[in-house]
Amino acid sequence: MGTRYYMERNGRRYAYEATSKRVPGKKNPVTKSIYLGRVDPETGKIIPKQSRQRPEDEHAKEYGAVTVLDAVQKEMGLLEDLDETFPGLSRNILGAAMAQVIDITSFNDIHYIVDGSIIKERLKLRGSLSPAVMSDLSKDVGSSFSSMDDFFRARVARADEPLLTLDLTSVSSYSKMGGWAEWGHNRDGEALKQTNIAMVTDGEGVPLAFTMLPGSIADSTVLNSTVEYLQGLGCNGRLVMDRGFESAANVKGLIDRGISFTIASNARAEPVKKLMSMAIKDMKSSDAFRRHEGRSYKVAEYELGVFEDDEGCEYVIHVPQSHKGSREINQRFLEAQKMVAFVVYNPRKASDDIDSVMEAVEDTELKYEGTRPRDPAKTYAQLPAFIRRYVDYEVDDDDVMHIIRKQNAFAFADNRAGMFVMLASQGTSWEAMMSSYDVRDWVEKAFDVYKTDLDGSRSRTGDPDRARGRMFIKFVALIMRIHMQNALRQHDEEVLAGERKKDTVNGKTIDEVLRSLSTLMAIGNTGDWRLTAVSKNVREIFALFGLKEPKSGVFILS
Repeated sequence: MGTRYYMERNGRRYAYEATSKRVPGKKNPVTKSIYLGRVDPETGKIIPKQSRQRPEDEHAKEYGAVTVLDAVQKEMGLLEDLDETFPGLSRNILGAAMAQVIDITSFNDIHYIVDGSIIKERLKLRGSLSPAVMSDLSKDVGSSFSSMDDFFRARVARADEPLLTLDLTSVSSYSKMGGWAEWGHNRDGEALKQTNIAMVTDGEGVPLAFTMLPGSIADSTVLNSTVEYLQGLGCNGRLVMDRGFESAANVKGLIDRGISFTIASNARAEPVKKLMSMAIKDMKSSDAFRRHEGRSYKVAEYELGVFEDDEGCEYVIHVPQSHKGSREINQRFLEAQKMVAFVVYNPRKASDDIDSVMEAVEDTELKYEGTRPRDPAKTYAQLPAFIRRYVDYEVDDDDVMHIIRKQNAFAFADNRAGMFVMLASQGTSWEAMMSSYDVRDWVEKAFDVYKTDLDGSRSRTGDPDRARGRMFIKFVALIMRIHMQNALRQHDEEVLAGERKKDTVNGKTIDEVLRSLSTLMAIGNTGDWRLTAVSKNVREIFALFGLKEPKSGVFILS
């Protein structure tokens, strides 16, 4: 038997055997090398030369989507952060998350997606992500609070955007979840107990952190603890929130912490309503016209105060001396902590607002005008509150029901159509406010993807640790999916601006891209694989994500 040795070429390892023998007429022995085969990077075994022929037992595995997702996670440093924060679990977490992006399925069926793709080969997973493995993985991840916090901290450190968006959603549950599932405002309209999730995204909508909360906690009470948690993770950017967080107590807490913020107001507080009434007159000035991102608006800008005494917090504004109680109100305003309030009129939104009112009212009139319901009062009471705001009813002598439009409500709707109010920390400019207003719905879109595209609307376990672990795995999947979605959006914007040629990727959704990628398969067995035919769609998707054009034929999966 000769001496075995190895050589490396192009990142691959090859085995040879050297034998020496004496040859008549030669002084020194002659060495002859025999090629034994390539070394399998997974098993360390030598794949004999003759096995390079196509094996009889071949498998078809999804190649395209996994390759793109692997490129995405590398660009974002996901595996790197998971390796640092979840050593020993990182590759299984990422493999399960990739499977969730490729095909939304229950955690008990994830192994079918993994085994039917090159996830195992690409991430060098050991064993299978069977239901038992996934159950243990979810439990281990969900109980590792410090590891999750370290991962979130790493993601926050990578974020370049100065804007952070925060929102809350509910996840329905059939079980009590160890006390975490409680009755509360179910945003899906289901008669089920729920847990709440507070999620933060960067200015591009890419998730940075989440926390699971008991189901009875409302938006207005979660802000202070969530902000404290975010500061512990290193979040220092401007916090952008939608309606539901704008209570005076919440805003005062943000001011006390020195946090820059932008919050959409639902204009329920009386001082904010007065600002809207004042704005109708002030917007008649030519100085009220502003432009942002190619669109025109009318704007009135005011100083708003938040005052706290023994009775609690309230918003206050400076009022004319003729106003009843003006001395007391203005004294509170002087002592109050200040912020900026922008009252904005959007002509395009005005049309949409009136359309939504008229559509609801006309549908009601068509359904009930001239009818004879058994109990008209009950019929009216069952109408949505939004519709009852604009219509009343009466019954004539023939017991015929008539729908009557409320004159004052329509006048108010006409005056307020297209108007919205944004509250912001002192020193916030119009441009900064509108830029943050533009991204305020990113976290809602992230929740939509989580609950719809990643099947996150229901909790299917009664163990809170497993539920939290599953949320974390879906959270990692959400990061990759939102990143891909942003890449497609940017691509479409560049096509629209003429900066890029229109191609087959233009206008595609994430699901359409994944379906196109699913046509690229790897056929083969351990060590030897070949790609199926590569379509134009796949080539252009690979190019979009910075990947080399795949070539059909024989290749070695590295």
